Amino acid sequence: MRGKITLDGEWLIKGTDGRRGSPESYCAATIDERTFTAAQVPGEIHLDLMRAGIIDDPRIGTNALRARWVEEQYWIYRRVFYAPDEAVSAPAAWLVFEGLDLDADIYLNGELVGSHHNAFCPCRLNVTERLLPGANMLAVLLDAGLHGVGERSASEYLPGRNDSSLHKRMWLRKPQYQFAWDWNPRLVNVGIFRPARLEWGETLRLDQLSLYPVLSADHSSATIHVRAHIDNNSRVPVAAAIRVVVANEQGCEITKEAELFPGLTTLNSALELANPRLWWPRPHGDQPLYNVSVELLVNGQVIDQMSRRTGIRSVRIQRDAHPDGGEYFIIMVNDVPVFCKGGNWVPADMIYADVDSGRYRALIGQAVNENMNTLRIWGGGLYMDHAFLDACDEAGMLVWHDCIFACSKYPAGDPAFLDEVRREITHVSRELSPHPSLAVWCGNNELEWGAWSWGYDRGRAHPDHALFHLEIPRILAKEDPSRPYWPSSPYSPDYLPPNSPIIGDQHPWHVSIQENRENFYAYRGDVSRFPNEGGALGCSSPATLREFLPNDEQYYLSPSWEYHDNEIAWQAHSLMNEEWFAAWLGMKPQELDLDTYAFYSGALQSEALLEYVNNFRRRMWSTSSAIFWMFNDSWPVTHGWTTVDYYLRRKLAYHVVRRAFEPVQVIPVVEGDTLTVYGVNDMLEPWSGEVRYGFSRYDGRECAEERAPALLEPNSATVLGSMPAPKDARFAPNLALVYAALWQQDQPVRQNRMMLCRHKEIAWSKPDVSIAREPGHCVFRSPVYVWAVCLDPDGDQNLPDDMFDLLPRVPYRIPWPENRELPCLVRCGNL
Repeated sequence: MRGKITLDGEWLIKGTDGRRGSPESYCAATIDERTFTAAQVPGEIHLDLMRAGIIDDPRIGTNALRARWVEEQYWIYRRVFYAPDEAVSAPAAWLVFEGLDLDADIYLNGELVGSHHNAFCPCRLNVTERLLPGANMLAVLLDAGLHGVGERSASEYLPGRNDSSLHKRMWLRKPQYQFAWDWNPRLVNVGIFRPARLEWGETLRLDQLSLYPVLSADHSSATIHVRAHIDNNSRVPVAAAIRVVVANEQGCEITKEAELFPGLTTLNSALELANPRLWWPRPHGDQPLYNVSVELLVNGQVIDQMSRRTGIRSVRIQRDAHPDGGEYFIIMVNDVPVFCKGGNWVPADMIYADVDSGRYRALIGQAVNENMNTLRIWGGGLYMDHAFLDACDEAGMLVWHDCIFACSKYPAGDPAFLDEVRREITHVSRELSPHPSLAVWCGNNELEWGAWSWGYDRGRAHPDHALFHLEIPRILAKEDPSRPYWPSSPYSPDYLPPNSPIIGDQHPWHVSIQENRENFYAYRGDVSRFPNEGGALGCSSPATLREFLPNDEQYYLSPSWEYHDNEIAWQAHSLMNEEWFAAWLGMKPQELDLDTYAFYSGALQSEALLEYVNNFRRRMWSTSSAIFWMFNDSWPVTHGWTTVDYYLRRKLAYHVVRRAFEPVQVIPVVEGDTLTVYGVNDMLEPWSGEVRYGFSRYDGRECAEERAPALLEPNSATVLGSMPAPKDARFAPNLALVYAALWQQDQPVRQNRMMLCRHKEIAWSKPDVSIAREPGHCVFRSPVYVWAVCLDPDGDQNLPDDMFDLLPRVPYRIPWPENRELPCLVRCGNL
């Protein structure tokens, strides 16, 4: 068996620009270390400098601007480790760094032993016969990547005036969002951000273990394909065997013998499993997981072993012809269509070394509570790790995973770059293959769209087309054939524009960014088949604003406010939020106090996301997703796209989206002169009750209502009823809205509504809300319509519900413990 010692813990670091001796000189076996600073591995240079008091937290105020010098330095890590005798005398020994960002030269006892240039792949260096007995000096010289691409071209790949000419991010295999996106500032990470260790053992070792299931057509059996990737570090062939075992499954074991030649060999084996327990996305079923272990044997002795968890499921994309033109786009799991409800995941911190499994699980727990079943891993971040995907496997959360290419052309015509990407995709696809939650591999974010519409034919024309249409799919077909590959997002086959609404997947940015910039009612006519981006900006809560804005800058448009604001909001020399306030509320943000502004901004974001989700869910299965941009933040922002902010507070839109994503929902829609009510049921069992729907005046004086029995068929959308719109002026759009509610056992259990004009045009009534206690609940009532009842503007209280509407004389119940003081109405939206 292999031995190992961790190299995690305390190191020393020093930054240099090369003016006081060459960077390499700091990697000598012995040097003066008095000017070095303490550092932690795993970690990142900004974090170390914060601990030392050299820089301030870049997530606060404008501190990130003052820390930009960090990315320009060379950084030297040093530490002494003590090699055990068995490591010094072992047939083979390796230094292993699981994550280096980015360009690294590694020195052992003053000797260069290897280099590395990819943050997405581990660095493994053979140091056999290079270890000294006892103390060894290990030094890592690395930089953020900027020096190595200083003479590379950027304008060929991102034409126009932008800062890519300074950083050339398209050449660097590291998270692209570090170089600034609309929702993240430029903060180029550098450091040893994942664990490091010394390993030793026999010359044979298991390099990676990949596995995937193939489910029989009738689901009565499954084949688990196991691939052991074995590295032979000797110069001669070695006779060996692998033993594969599926834990707790009688007779599910196989041994395979082979002669392993020097270098890397892949041994394939397959195990048959009768009556498998199937893994399902939520809410369709349970998430049973199987433990698969592989032992590497030489002369009958185990010299290495690995184990992985996996789930048995099939996944494919159904793309049958659509009767209205184009195609369907439906993710099928175990041959059952899944309506994908969720958001886009971006790195959970601007310094991603500062994210641990606890933060993953907290965020995924929030997504589960928000009734999501899908997260899209956006292509400008980083490949997710086992800790993240383990949590998704357990939660039944489907994952659409972009490869890490976003919003740029990439130099795939460069042989060294192409080889690095081939190695990266091979490694990542093997490593993540066991996870059943990983449903779709996608080539990139928006590169196809750029090739069609953003001038990517200027400069170096289409340099990466074959990367996404030949190289990556060819690797994935070989390494990870259990899940579909999609070339880009958005992408339309049949040579249609990539964002065509009738085929493929879509990023419906006509709201917020394009022609319907402030008009989120435009979602109502969107027929997109699989929308997986699109959204609206909303202000963070007052508690969050006060946490990252300096005390003297806690006001609208302060310097720190602007720096933390979304870049999209400032495009076209017109502030998006001010356009929205004027168009919908008739308000001017600069005339509002911070708390009032934050509330109404959050309320508008809530309205936009409700329109987004309602529209796409009621079109099930013509549309088969409602995935918005975006779920989580990478740093604290003034305006953001998310429903959960950087500090894990629930924004005002959180509960609105949570209710819109409820497995059973009712959605009223007015088209022309007719109100149609849709019942949506994501469950695999029918739902029955009563539906009540109609037109209600805001003042509660009159309503035109219909009632009917309601049967919602499983996993489908059902038309529950319709009625003509009243011609009576008493129900004019500014006086009345449409509503629908599902009732069971004489209690309302779901409600929804559609407004027919903008909020500033509505004849609002003064709120009159009563709050009473019932067993296990508190109940809200009002004789008039109340928009956006808000109990917790700061998002700190972990309430079961918030930001709900009150229909006139319809009770609204939320769970409430008997020993908890009744909540208070803090704000509502009535103007």
